[in-house]
Amino acid sequence: MRQVVAVLGLAWAALNVVVASFFVSGSFTATTPAKEGILAQLALLTGGGLIEVFGVLLVWQSWKLFGRHRE
Repeated sequence: MRQVVAVLGLAWAALNVVVASFFVSGSFTATTPAKEGILAQLALLTGGGLIEVFGVLLVWQSWKLFGRHRE
């Protein structure tokens, strides 16, 4: 059962990292600061960065959970 939870965590983290990369790349496009301003650009950059950090932490914990053997 731990392996199933670990695989689900890895899949969820992978999806989050993909979405976060869209946020970060969207913050650097020329239309974001021009249309919505610097605060929107910073919000996308900060939000994407935080999602990526939490995604990496989830991958790390899921990998540790996947590697555990039955006790």
